[in-house]
Amino acid sequence: MCLSSILGWCIIIISATVGLCGTCYTNCRSKVSYLQLTFWKRYVEKEKERFDGFALDYANKLAERNLISFFENKDPAPFPFPNHRAWEQISELYTFTRSEQYYSTLQRYVEGSRDCAPEKRPVMDMEHGIEMS
Repeated sequence: MCLSSILGWCIIIISATVGLCGTCYTNCRSKVSYLQLTFWKRYVEKEKERFDGFALDYANKLAERNLISFFENKDPAPFPFPNHRAWEQISELYTFTRSEQYYSTLQRYVEGSRDCAPEKRPVMDMEHGIEMS
């Protein structure tokens, strides 16, 4: 075995060890519990799946409306659509924090932008479990 192969394997082993230690350290120092982090990852995954499906359906409806308007030479029917600012707010980079208590930018936007009474808004108290009103 030549020296370069030994050096390459040493670099790989050291990198793997540093990565494992870093992952363990961040998980141990995290203020978010393992189960809460697991729930957050699953929520984000499901939200993305549902968002993609809903966006596809919505895009199909908008395209159909535009094609009908074009081919039938009619004014397009009204079509509710989020404004640019709403798109910007849900497109921000999001990391879970205990102080915000939301699982995504979409959830933060939906719960923060609606004018509903506090008793109708879902309450997420991370120290006492999740309570949905």
